[in-house]
Amino acid sequence: MRGRPRYGIDSPAMVVAELALAGGASIAAMVLRTGGSPHLFGIPVWAVAAAMSIYLAVMAIGMLHYSLLGKVRLRDRLLRSLHWTGHERVLDVGCGRGLLLVGAAQRLTDGRAIGVDRWMRGAVSGNHQEEALRNAAVEGVADRVEVQDGDARKLPFSDASFEVVISNFVLHEMDTGADRERMLREIARVLRPGGRIALADFIFTDQAVRVLRECGVADARRTPAGRLAFASFALLTLGIGRLYQVTGSKGG
Repeated sequence: MRGRPRYGIDSPAMVVAELALAGGASIAAMVLRTGGSPHLFGIPVWAVAAAMSIYLAVMAIGMLHYSLLGKVRLRDRLLRSLHWTGHERVLDVGCGRGLLLVGAAQRLTDGRAIGVDRWMRGAVSGNHQEEALRNAAVEGVADRVEVQDGDARKLPFSDASFEVVISNFVLHEMDTGADRERMLREIARVLRPGGRIALADFIFTDQAVRVLRECGVADARRTPAGRLAFASFALLTLGIGRLYQVTGSKGG
């Protein structure tokens, strides 16, 4: 199949909002500076508005860079953390347009990669199961891939169904701590003894480690998802978010 894989822009509404607010703050800064700006704690308000404009623009550009380049690198790093035989049955929880799903399928010979999602609008641009299948076809792995509708908190699979479970930026999409715990317990439930897990997110990864250990993934741990990505994300989010990958193996 001709073409290139398209994995979409993550949180497109947020990117548009940040760009719009950056533009508004920039205009406000110019108007305030021209008209004689008041001061806030000794700092000209126009300078505050200009700083906000720059910060919001950098955030938007950072999110676009992640969507276009960074998430493929993050995906490859996450998948490299796992040992592959090529025979695995793999589950991608919250597969979206197939970023991890396709990457896992590329590491399989006679294995199978299954993606499950609810394909919520707004999570990523053009979020639809047909896009995941298209990307699989473009990358030449359509014969090793399938997708299903399903809720991460109640996975439509029997116990111990998969040798590998992967997930990217889904944990933080859960509404409550209880929802996150249900998702993590479901991941552990469908994982076979000796099976491996790898997920990435920027918040709630400490909870992921704790719950997975409670569910038999005794060696669950989190590590920075690349030093540069870890540091730059922390800087952009003023320390609120830090990119981690969580990995581990389920005991027998």
